[in-house]
Amino acid sequence: MKKLSCYLIATALGSAFATIAIAQEITVMGYRGAFEENYVKAVIQPFEAAHPDIKVKYFGVQNAATSLGNMRAQKDAPAVNAVIYDLSVAKIASEEGLVEDIHLDKLPNYADLYDIGKDLGGKAIPLTFDTLSLVYNTSVYPTPPDSWEELWNKKNDGMVILPAQGGGDIQAILLTIVANRMAGEEDYKKDIRPGIDKLIEVAPLVQTWEPKPDAYTLVADGTANISIGYNARAQFFFDSTGGRVASVAPKEGTAAQINVISQIAKSPDSDATQTFINYAISPEAQANFAKAMFYAPTNSKTELDPETSARIPFTDPEKRANLIDVDWMAIGDLRETFLTGWRREIIPAGR
Repeated sequence: MKKLSCYLIATALGSAFATIAIAQEITVMGYRGAFEENYVKAVIQPFEAAHPDIKVKYFGVQNAATSLGNMRAQKDAPAVNAVIYDLSVAKIASEEGLVEDIHLDKLPNYADLYDIGKDLGGKAIPLTFDTLSLVYNTSVYPTPPDSWEELWNKKNDGMVILPAQGGGDIQAILLTIVANRMAGEEDYKKDIRPGIDKLIEVAPLVQTWEPKPDAYTLVADGTANISIGYNARAQFFFDSTGGRVASVAPKEGTAAQINVISQIAKSPDSDATQTFINYAISPEAQANFAKAMFYAPTNSKTELDPETSARIPFTDPEKRANLIDVDWMAIGDLRETFLTGWRREIIPAGR
């Protein structure tokens, strides 16, 4: 009887430990809104179906700067396991010791990624590519505007949106590089004064620097005529608004934005986190998210249907050749220089 009792106790304890062992839950922090909604459906839910022993919670934030602030605040006891943000912010996080350097043999899919965005190795894994675009109301512009200069068109007085989020948004940095080029200075590492001066000129036309809920919604409902934004989200909103908002890559050229995923330093459940990251860069997950949200995949083995591919400029070799070359490691160092110009000069010049 005593042996039976011991056996039952041991069995019960074994079951309890087994339950604990499989009850892994990780949290991924990333962009909120449409990105969050689609990433959960296209990537997280299929991952959980394939890995029932790992649950993934998504924590949505405003932008990469917000993610960095949260990581700094939780440095000693992180509540998040992985973060999706842009490469320039990942460089800062890496320098501050906020992210792990994942051994790349733990990520079999890494070998199939394009070389773009691999600057930080295992500290920042390329997840998506996108392009900065003009976002416009299709009733105001039956013919797509073909130049960035349309932002400076006086007919749009009070109807322009420039999402700068208090001067801390990556879109502000990319627009500075574009404006600098338009003003005659292509070397943004040398001088961004021409770009700052040109953006000061557009400031009085700007309706808001912090659109709520987002620029795409405000342009679609006619609250604004034109904005800057990303092709991926604009394509998503084109579908969800019945074509009231669309995007275009202007003739002067545009710039690519790179989102990466990092494992946060000192976070628990390292193996589960790396299992998720490896899945996130797999051809399956990349194709699912591209179809849902029109981000260009970073995995070279991803196969996209022709309709999806046609709506992602990055997949077109001719359009890709017209991209402005952006050194994201340099941007990491120059970030405050860019954003100081927005906070102290451009935004204060607005209405």
